[in-house]
Amino acid sequence: MSRADAAGVSQAKSALSMMGAIVIALAMTQPAGAATFAVDDSTSYTHDANTAMKWKLVAPSRRLGSLVEGTTLVTVRLNLMPWANKNGKIYMALGKQAIGPVKATWTTQGRLLAGQLNSGDRTLVYAGPIRTAILEDTITLTIETDGQRLVSAQRLQFTFEIDVD
Repeated sequence: MSRADAAGVSQAKSALSMMGAIVIALAMTQPAGAATFAVDDSTSYTHDANTAMKWKLVAPSRRLGSLVEGTTLVTVRLNLMPWANKNGKIYMALGKQAIGPVKATWTTQGRLLAGQLNSGDRTLVYAGPIRTAILEDTITLTIETDGQRLVSAQRLQFTFEIDVD
């Protein structure tokens, strides 16, 4: 083997060793044994089937914006039976929407965390021990989006996920 070939093999081994170290470092950032699961919220319900959206500004304009918002009450019921007696972090998620960005904000009665969420993201709504089979809270949910892109009724599908240690 020529000296140049030996140097190339040595560099390749070094690069593979470095990639292995990167993979190990990435794996260490996730807690050992942590996994993400979808949470069954099929018994959750919205108190109003349709949320009326209203212009956020009395006279919307291109310069000031064309946001619309609506508020509804939602009873969130999360089936946590599969993770009873474990520690976990529960997130609420909303996928990207065909109408563009959607912002959701909510307040709670205290079982879940109040917060805000933009479409395409998820946000923490609970962290700690899972001590009950059903976690229930009533939230006041406010939705905000661009009124110029909202030309028909839209269905938003919020989901819940749990990261379990």
